[in-house]
Amino acid sequence: MNDIITKSLSHTDPQAGKNNVYFHHLEGVWKQKENEDTFIYVYNQPTNYFYKDDKAAEAQQEYHKAKLEKKVAAKNAGKEFEENESDSVRSIRNQLSYAERTSQTENPEIKHKNIETAKLERNMYSGMLNKWDIFDKYVDVYIIEEERKKKEDMLLNMGGKKPEKKKVEEFNSESLTKPSLLRVLKLVERQVLQTLNFMPYCFYREWEKRDVGNDDNKLYMLLPFPQNASIRNRSVTSIVWNKKYEDLFAIGYGNYKFPTKQNESIKTDDRGEERSDDIQEPGYIFIFSVKNNYFPEIKYTTESGVLSLDFHSVEPSFLVVGMYDGTVAVYDIKIKTKLPIIVSDIRHQKHMDPVWQVKWYHEKNQEDFVFYSVSTDGKIYKWSFFKNKASFEQEEILVLKYTDTQNELANQGVDIDSKEKGEENLIFGNSGGMCIDFNPHEGFNHLFICGTEEGHIQLCSVKHRGHYMQNYEGHTMGVYTIKWNPYHQKIFASCSADWTIKIWHYKIYSPMIIFDIQNAVGDIAWSPWCSTIFAAVTVNGDMKFFDLNINRKSYIYEKKYGDTPINHISFNKFEYVFLTGNDKGKVRMWRMAESLRETVDKKDEEAKEEEKKSAMKSNQPETKLNIPRNLVVNNKKNKKIVVIKKDNKNKMLTDKAHIKVEKDRLVEFLQLLDVRDCD
Repeated sequence: MNDIITKSLSHTDPQAGKNNVYFHHLEGVWKQKENEDTFIYVYNQPTNYFYKDDKAAEAQQEYHKAKLEKKVAAKNAGKEFEENESDSVRSIRNQLSYAERTSQTENPEIKHKNIETAKLERNMYSGMLNKWDIFDKYVDVYIIEEERKKKEDMLLNMGGKKPEKKKVEEFNSESLTKPSLLRVLKLVERQVLQTLNFMPYCFYREWEKRDVGNDDNKLYMLLPFPQNASIRNRSVTSIVWNKKYEDLFAIGYGNYKFPTKQNESIKTDDRGEERSDDIQEPGYIFIFSVKNNYFPEIKYTTESGVLSLDFHSVEPSFLVVGMYDGTVAVYDIKIKTKLPIIVSDIRHQKHMDPVWQVKWYHEKNQEDFVFYSVSTDGKIYKWSFFKNKASFEQEEILVLKYTDTQNELANQGVDIDSKEKGEENLIFGNSGGMCIDFNPHEGFNHLFICGTEEGHIQLCSVKHRGHYMQNYEGHTMGVYTIKWNPYHQKIFASCSADWTIKIWHYKIYSPMIIFDIQNAVGDIAWSPWCSTIFAAVTVNGDMKFFDLNINRKSYIYEKKYGDTPINHISFNKFEYVFLTGNDKGKVRMWRMAESLRETVDKKDEEAKEEEKKSAMKSNQPETKLNIPRNLVVNNKKNKKIVVIKKDNKNKMLTDKAHIKVEKDRLVEFLQLLDVRDCD
């Protein structure tokens, strides 16, 4: 009892437990508490004293002295003291025991409670709902409500009032604009129209053969575009087939006549100068499909008349357009908008005269899109653009000059460069360009030929800018069309308003063959099936077919369809058909007989004639035997079912054997004309 028990004070709580644990509900396990605070705070009071020499203490003393002086001055003046917030000094923190720190409280423990319920049974139901179903449901409810009101009125009035007539709801036309419905309606429309024109479509697809032995049946008119209609006051100025899709083609509508004056009686303006207020009539572009000859698939309207069209060979949806006012534009037929994706303007130095022809130019590994245009302002422009840029990059390739005047002055020994300017200098103008065509053969695709309104043809190259390689003087009037032969890289044909068609070799400066048609020739086109056959159309409404292998002096077949001038002709390389467009805006599709798309091989004819002669010599008179009918054996053969399969004509055009045969036929033709450079 007398032992002294020693007691000591420590900073830890002796009664605090050790190894305390807690249950972590999120992880579902027990965890030990770490860094547990066991301190016991008996008394804790923060101080508010400052160091005497501290700057904060000095600032606070100066503030209180100044405040006291202001109070005394205000009291002596008889005013109330008002302290500005900007003059007051915020409470200064004690720098002895103040320490700024941040702490994070313990997050509350989250408890999860899971309850398992019985599985819900689900039934899958699917259906199609459209605006018509919703409309019908509303109409049913409306009818039921109206019938209920009628019964109530009849019960109240004992049948005195007559029942009101049922109101007819107006049909909502918004549902007809749905893309899916329009697609279905378009297919139904095509089926109906193809049923109406069943036989022409059979001939178009060669599902039924026709007897083409007579001359009248060598050309058969299949379908007109559009059916039973025409474009008023517009002429067909261009026809072009799509390079990829066999049933798709574009038609350009414009006018070859001069624009009309707004007021023909007033010919001069206030200054006495000639008025130039010509009315530019709008043009049209129709994208037709052979499956529907009543209505076009796409219709574009242009501010000026359309003169030329061309589809791109790699990007088949790109369509370039040349117009009467000198504008060129590019349309994308995949886009639903009616505006071009790129159009030229005055900033890009557009043509000052009508653009008579535009042609795409494509090379391998070429990223941008390039086309060339020719106009009667005497300039050939190169236009290029990219898909992600909505502007053209324009470049002047060649300026066409009047060659007759320059040649005559050169023969007279006159120096053209040193000639003084005067009235005689008016003869040095630009020669208007009328047509252009690129060589389609590999290795020669940089060459192109251009026809002018003075009748000259110039051979040019995209590699030589600013001048032409050769000038051909053969026509006496404007050259309307020039076309390279699709099987020979050195032969091309031209037609003109001087009533002639001429066949050229690009290394011979005079025409090899001249055909006199006795009418102005509007357009020519080589046959894609035979190297020696081409067709031409005239202003008299004639269609003429020529075969250099059979007749080198005249045509082999002529077809006249009315007196309306035919402006253009275009062959389809997928089917044995071609299109013609006349001056009244009517386009017709024709089918050719076998004799107009294939030439006669002279070697085969000679072999057949020899066989006939040998058969005639070996023939002997037949002896007839009188045999009774009951002894004759019935040898009837079973009928064979002939299935007409559609041949892929496009593959035949790319077949190397077919190309070699057609080229050899042209080589023989050149050898007959004593042309040395035949290959």
